[in-house]
Amino acid sequence: MSVLLILALVAGTLHLIWESLHIRLYTGYEKMEGRLPVVVYATLGDILYTFIAIGLVALFKGSFIWFLAAQAPDYLGLAIVGFFIALFVEYKAMALKRWEYTGKMPRFLGLGLTPLLQMTVLLPLSVSIAVEIARMML
Repeated sequence: MSVLLILALVAGTLHLIWESLHIRLYTGYEKMEGRLPVVVYATLGDILYTFIAIGLVALFKGSFIWFLAAQAPDYLGLAIVGFFIALFVEYKAMALKRWEYTGKMPRFLGLGLTPLLQMTVLLPLSVSIAVEIARMML
């Protein structure tokens, strides 16, 4: 199985769990239309952002599969990229009024803390787990 497929499955699983747990901290998303539950759409977006982050780091590392030999500084860099992706997504969503936060959502920089933590934590965690699974399968 391709390490990229493993990464997509790991990231999808972790993000689906996270999205399902913190959805109650949002409001206004109910107006979003689609055949699938909003957490599924959010998770698909999270998988896309995972690969965008990998690609951004790849610009500096010189290889799209740089994460197969990742070291602690690489994971830190991925966490930082994840944080800035989350800032972009949340600021854009607030500006376009795609959703709002309930009073229970903790805030940081005027944005929801949980989505910022989500990308900051789950991107490096997803990569780390996917690499370990890929190594076990070899």
